[in-house]
Amino acid sequence: MTLTRLFSAGRPLLAFPSLSLMVLCGPLCTPAAAEDKKAREPQPAEFASKIEPVLKRFCYDCHGGGSAKGGVSLDDAKKGARHLGNRGLWLRIWKNLRIDHMPPVGEDQPKASERKEVVHWIERNVFMLDPANPDPGRAPIRRLNRAQYRHAIEDLLGVDYDVQNNFPPDDTGYGFDTIGEVLSISPLMMEKYLAAARQIMAEAIPEEGKKNAESYRRIFAEDPLPKAPDRRDQPARTILERFASRAYRRPVDADTVDKLVELAKANGAGDGDQFDAGIRFALTAILSSPQFILRNDVPTKNGEGVVPIDDYSLASRLSFFLWNSTPDEALLELARKAKLRDNLRSTIDRMLKDPKSERFVKSFVGQWLQTRNIDGKLFDTTHILGINDLNKAVRIFNLYTRQDMQRETEMFFGHIVRENRPAVELITADYSFVNDRLAKYYGVKDFEGKAFRKVSLKGNRRLGGILTHGSFLIATSNPTRTSPVKRGLFVLENILGTPPPPPPPNVPDLAEARKEVGGASTMRERLKHHRAKPLCNSCHARMDPIGLALENYNAIGQWREADDRKPLDTTGVLVTGEKFEGVGGLRQILAGPRQKDFHRCLTEKLLTYALGRGVEYYDAPTVDGIIKKAETAGGGLREFIYGVIESAPFQLKRLGNGK
Repeated sequence: MTLTRLFSAGRPLLAFPSLSLMVLCGPLCTPAAAEDKKAREPQPAEFASKIEPVLKRFCYDCHGGGSAKGGVSLDDAKKGARHLGNRGLWLRIWKNLRIDHMPPVGEDQPKASERKEVVHWIERNVFMLDPANPDPGRAPIRRLNRAQYRHAIEDLLGVDYDVQNNFPPDDTGYGFDTIGEVLSISPLMMEKYLAAARQIMAEAIPEEGKKNAESYRRIFAEDPLPKAPDRRDQPARTILERFASRAYRRPVDADTVDKLVELAKANGAGDGDQFDAGIRFALTAILSSPQFILRNDVPTKNGEGVVPIDDYSLASRLSFFLWNSTPDEALLELARKAKLRDNLRSTIDRMLKDPKSERFVKSFVGQWLQTRNIDGKLFDTTHILGINDLNKAVRIFNLYTRQDMQRETEMFFGHIVRENRPAVELITADYSFVNDRLAKYYGVKDFEGKAFRKVSLKGNRRLGGILTHGSFLIATSNPTRTSPVKRGLFVLENILGTPPPPPPPNVPDLAEARKEVGGASTMRERLKHHRAKPLCNSCHARMDPIGLALENYNAIGQWREADDRKPLDTTGVLVTGEKFEGVGGLRQILAGPRQKDFHRCLTEKLLTYALGRGVEYYDAPTVDGIIKKAETAGGGLREFIYGVIESAPFQLKRLGNGK
C-alpha cells in the first residue's frame, strides 16, 4: 500500500500487522527542490542591449577575454552567459550580485539600479520566476520529530513522554530538525513508535486506579457510561471520534470510526468490565497510525498546478510552526468553518501569546542561534580564566552559567517577537535579560534579585544584541581559546546568509600557522599568515575580520582587554568594503548597510524551519515579498512571521509536475 493510499484509507497501523516492515521502512520524501523548468532560448537582442554591456564593463576583466578567475568565463562560446540554459553559471552570477560580493571591493562597482536590473532580468529570463505567481515548491510528507511528538502527546493526553531516551536523535538538514528529507522512518523507528503508543496509553488509561487522572478525564470527558454493555457502542464511538479527530488533525470519516470501534470491541470494550481496555487498545492504534505520526498537507482539489492547502492542513502548519504541536480545538473549529484564513493574523497573535509559543522560541532559537549546543561544550576554564584553582573556576563558570545564557537568548528573542520590536534589534539592542548570577558574570552593576528581568545596558562596556550573548560566544569557541574563524563563519551563515564555500581538503590549521609565525604571535597575526595561503584567502577574508571584531570576549563570554597580555586589535573590513572597529562598529554595519542581508537571512531561516525544506532559487520572489512587506510595516520581527505564514509556500501546494 502506498503512502497516499495509506492516508486515504484512514486506518490505524495496528490494523496492518506487517505495515511497519513493508511500508514505512525507508525515506518518506524526495528532495523538496522543484524540478528545473526548461529555460527559454536566449534572446540576443535583449541580452546584448541590457545585460551584456553591464557584464562587459564590470565583470569581463576577470571573467572574459581569456580570463576565467574562479573557473568562470562569461564569454565562453559554448558555456558562457549568452546561453541562458546554463543554469549553473547564472545561479552563481545571481547569488554574487544579490549579496554584493561581485565585483570585488576595489573594482569598479555598478550602480544599485544596474545591479538590480541584472538580478531581476536573471530571475525573469533564466529562472522564469513570476512574482505574481510564486512557486510554492514541494511540501514533503514527513514524520513528527521528537519534540513535535512529545508536545503532541502532552497536549492530547497530558502525558510527558520521554522522547530523549526512547527515540533516537533526529537528523538535521539546513540547520534544522524539521526538514522532511531527513525525517524518515526505519523498521526500528516504527517499532519504537508502537512501543511508545502502548506505554503512553498504559499511563493514560491505567489498568487499575488513577481514574481521576488528567489524561483519563481528557479521554472519557464527563460522559456517563451506560451500565448495559450492549449500549456502549455509541459512547465508544463518541470517545474515539473525538480523540482521533484531534490526533489526526482533521475530522475522521465514519468508516475509520467504525473500524476503531470494532478494534475496541474486539479487545474488551464490549464486555462489562473491559470497556477501558478496549478503548486503550483503539487509542494505541490511533497513536500508531500514519495520520498521527506523519504530516501530509491536503490540497483543496486534485490535479495539476498550484492550489491552496485546505484549512485543516493550514491549521496543522500553523500549530507545528508556532507551537511545535498539534492544533487545539479553537484552530480546528476555525478550520471546520473555513474561517481560518479570514482570521489568520488574530489567530497568529493568539498563538504567540499562548505559553506554548515558548516551544517555538526554544526550538527555533536553539537551532538558528545554536543555543541548544552549549550544554555539551567542554572548556578548560582554568586556562581560559588564568587561574590554577579548579574549584574557583567552576564557581565562576558552570552548568548554571550555561543555562542562564541559554535562557537570556530565548527571553530576548521572545520579547522581540511578542512586542513586535524591529527584527534588527536582535543585533542592536541596548538591553538584555539577566538574573543575578548572569549579571555578576557579565559585570552588569547594581542588579538585584534572582529572577530574570529586562535590564538596560546603556553605559555598559558590554553591548546588547545576540553577538554579545554568552550563548553565541561559547557556541563559537574552542575548548581553550576563542575562535575568530568560527565566530565569523557563524555570522556569515546565520546573520548575513552569505556562507563561504566549504574549505578545500588538506588545509593546515592555525596550530601549524602558529609554529610558522612563532609561538608568541597574536591571533590576528596567525590568521593573517593563514590567510596568505592562496587556498585559504577567499574564505578567510570573509570570516576573519568579523571574528576578530569579537575578540574582546573570551572563550566563555567574559569581557577582556587583552589576549596573553597583548592589546587587542578589533578593527576590520568586510569583504563588501565596510570598515568597522569592534563589536560596536560591526553591529552598525550589520544593522545599516548590510541590513538587507540580515532580513533576507532571517526570512530564509524562518521559511526553512516552517516549511520543512531548504530555500531554493525559485523562492526568491517569496523572500523578497516578505521582506518588502515587513519593512513597509516597520520591520517588526512578528511582521516577518506574518509574512512567512501568509506566503505562497506556506499556503499553497504544487501538484503533479507543477506549472
